[in-house]
Amino acid sequence: MENVLLVEDSAMFAKLVKKKIETVFDVPVYWARTLAEAEDLLEKANGRFSAALLDFNLPDAPNGEIIDKVLSYGISSFVFTSNMTEEVRETVWSKHVADYILKEDKNSLNYIVESMGKLDTNHEHLILIVDDSKTSRTILSELLYVRKYRVINASSGKDALGILEKYPETKLVITDYNMPEMDGFTLCRKIREKHKAEHMAIIGISSNDDRSTGARFIKSGANDFIVKQPFLVEEFYARINDCLETIDLFAKLRDAAINDYLTGLSNRRHFFDVGKTLFTNCVETGEPLSCTMLDIDHFKRVNDTYGHDVGDQALITFSRVLRENSSELEVVSRLGGEEFCILTPGIDLDGVIDRFEELREKIAETPMATLEDGTFLY
Repeated sequence: MENVLLVEDSAMFAKLVKKKIETVFDVPVYWARTLAEAEDLLEKANGRFSAALLDFNLPDAPNGEIIDKVLSYGISSFVFTSNMTEEVRETVWSKHVADYILKEDKNSLNYIVESMGKLDTNHEHLILIVDDSKTSRTILSELLYVRKYRVINASSGKDALGILEKYPETKLVITDYNMPEMDGFTLCRKIREKHKAEHMAIIGISSNDDRSTGARFIKSGANDFIVKQPFLVEEFYARINDCLETIDLFAKLRDAAINDYLTGLSNRRHFFDVGKTLFTNCVETGEPLSCTMLDIDHFKRVNDTYGHDVGDQALITFSRVLRENSSELEVVSRLGGEEFCILTPGIDLDGVIDRFEELREKIAETPMATLEDGTFLY
């Protein structure tokens, strides 16, 4: 996230928002009190804002006119309002804003931070929309684009399965029920044959509001179900967020199970699990495999002299050097304490000796920790 535009005529509220955003995201927030001031900022910056926070009611724009002006620059926008009538709500959502925030809610500042944080990371999520209706695909895609998700479209179940083969990193599939050749239930079951729920979420959609449709989607492997028309935009976004947050949580749990908490390298358990498979593969193919142990000399002296916080920084730096100088085929692990191990396939003994002598020299030349004033300790 880079520059943020804030348009708000209430000085007290604007100062609170500005301070919160700048503190959390460490980005500059440019504040305008009126539509005219905002237009001036937009012209000077040529619209180069990564996000905008807009008051719906301004002295010179009482009916949300600021929204159209900012969106014309392609800036993802959040709207503030203290009076969310049904008319105002429909007006706000019709303009395809990222979200709206009620001013009187005591948690509004935290909600702003959470929403902006998601907007900054949503590009990491790839979503597949499957529907034989081009209109429906367009509507759903536009809603997702507003929140900066990456989106792929498929017009049939068969096309969807082909896309998933090509893009297995897809985090969420949104599929219609009533499609020719392969309905949504069948597509769900076929997806689940290769993609577990903890790796890929599925939301079923249908214009049929029969409760049994949702139940069949869930039994076929879907995580959730939405009645297609009409649905509340807030509900749509909430269900998307819930599914993706669940996928992200599973990923964090997997990372915690296989990675060392301090250095991010493979932990001892993962090292031996992966090592067995790698060893077996190398035996079958006749490919060489080396196992190299690494240990930091006199590490106890570092902890005793400078404290464990400095020792931790040394371990983190040491691990970074190992990671930056290792290939994707290697398994780099912290076995415990200051002991590390690297499995290297495909390099003969002479090559391994040369490689790790070069790595040893890089490590010896790398400062391991510093004091607060920037002085290198060792």
